[in-house]
Amino acid sequence: MLLFRFVPPDPWPKEPAWHLPGGGIEVGETPAEAAARETLEETGHVLSPAALGAPVAVNEGAWSNLGRHFYTVHTYFFARVPVATVAPTALEDYEVEDFSLGNRWWSAAEPAATQERVFPPGLAALVPALLAGERLAAPVRLHWSPD
Repeated sequence: MLLFRFVPPDPWPKEPAWHLPGGGIEVGETPAEAAARETLEETGHVLSPAALGAPVAVNEGAWSNLGRHFYTVHTYFFARVPVATVAPTALEDYEVEDFSLGNRWWSAAEPAATQERVFPPGLAALVPALLAGERLAAPVRLHWSPD
């Protein structure tokens, strides 16, 4: 699984952590279309929105950055890529700095074993089942905060 290193916004501790590629939905996009676009922009991998299928997980919650407050709903999809490469095609200015902390491909067991924070909470428990081909009738609701 590809994770990017970043420093989380409030309310999380300001210590480096890991998160999945992704971003906001643009006007007129479906969640799957946004996931495919963000994947291309941040990783260089081309995904078909239709091939992504149904979401596998969701979470939502409040956060803030530089005094601005947000409420976000995240929709997660599962996709396999043919090669473990990262070649961003269109990073926003703020993403260039965020992405400067690096990225890495993780095995299914590594996120559960690390002492570092991995976003979203609960992701580590979900990945082995997804890799084994399991899908639930509805997306798993993941926690927003580990608290």
